[in-house]
Amino acid sequence: MGKNHVRELALHLLTEWETGDRFINLVLEDERVAALSSKDRRFLTALLYGTVERLLTLDYYIEQLANRPLKNMAPHTRRVLRLGLYQLCFMDGVPDHAAVSETVALAGSRAERGFVNAIMRTAQRAPERLALPAGDVARRLSLTYSFPRSTVRHFLREYGEEMSEKILAAFNETQPLTLRVNTPRISRAALLTALREAGYAAEETVYSPVGIRLGESVDPTSLPGFAEGHFFVQDEASQIAVAALGACPGALVVDTCACPGGKSFGAAMDMGDRGTLYAFDLHESKLPLIEKGAARLGLSCVRPSVHDGENAKNELCNKADYVICDAPCSGLGVLGKKADLRYRGGERLESLPPLQQRILDAAAQYVRPGGALVYSTCTLNRAENEDVRAAFLASHPNFEAVPFSVGALEAPTGSCRLLPPVHQTDGFFIAKFKRKQDDAI
Repeated sequence: MGKNHVRELALHLLTEWETGDRFINLVLEDERVAALSSKDRRFLTALLYGTVERLLTLDYYIEQLANRPLKNMAPHTRRVLRLGLYQLCFMDGVPDHAAVSETVALAGSRAERGFVNAIMRTAQRAPERLALPAGDVARRLSLTYSFPRSTVRHFLREYGEEMSEKILAAFNETQPLTLRVNTPRISRAALLTALREAGYAAEETVYSPVGIRLGESVDPTSLPGFAEGHFFVQDEASQIAVAALGACPGALVVDTCACPGGKSFGAAMDMGDRGTLYAFDLHESKLPLIEKGAARLGLSCVRPSVHDGENAKNELCNKADYVICDAPCSGLGVLGKKADLRYRGGERLESLPPLQQRILDAAAQYVRPGGALVYSTCTLNRAENEDVRAAFLASHPNFEAVPFSVGALEAPTGSCRLLPPVHQTDGFFIAKFKRKQDDAI
């Protein structure tokens, strides 16, 4: 397939994403994408993800070059220019002349082609027209890194200007692929050797003792050992949360909000697949993700079922050795891996902490005296993290914070916050609690 056929498909899928209500990764599951060669599929994916990721920056460029508000432009023209300017400004592998000519070819009418051609050539010949505004910090960071100003202001409040900019920049960097080794089946050293012999730049994760980090984003199904269930994809931050739990063979474990199953799988591997792990989720439609994943990995101790995390199952109360509470959250720590999440959900920030508190309260009911509970989120919002932890400890005197360490990572107060530019992981929060041994049932 010619490159412009790929661009035409990208334009169609961008339209589908903009006018529909699906995340970009779901839009990319189109059968026409699957039919592309691996090279064309990589190009299309990079183009589409990149365009969505840089949407606010691209729209600012368009308005500056066109000298008119975006709302006064035909949606088709706007999408064509977004794809074209992304190639011109952000894709090093695309020659300028190709970015211009192939973008013009996507336009429809003669008038639209003329307009698109003028915009693209101005961007090519007068890059000073693309200068971003100085002054207001929130606006500058919003346009530089393509995040809504409300999100930028949140980071500025919690982290200050310097760290906020580092976080936003980290989200826009290429996200590497991180694997969790299925240690009951293969050692990390053996899988590292297999990956390196296959030509991949693979390294041990910095903190997790069971992780491997690849220097590129690749299709995990193409890696050696996938069919054999030697690994699954899991960010190092999630691996750290599982390691902090410390599940051991023969244990009874409850994962209260399990889908898509990564923490359940990791805990089951730490258990040597011996014991019982109940993987609960509110949505029955998501359970096949756990079932298929556990089957590929050969984990027989994982038992998925439907259950609402806000209410504990009576028959399991006071019985679990370990409980995982990975609560629904705003996802502010994974904006680098979910490009379009940055444009959604900001209005939920205030409604989430009460829900998280209810789920954590229910999760605590499973823990036996002396048992451990880990609360985690993939967000960078104090109200969902430290404040929920503090409220839990204040309302549960029968629980105490437990210090933990994973590799060189120390959490002497029983909780830690992982920052993308500092730890090279997803943004994450982990808190560990222990039910006091003398707490009578």
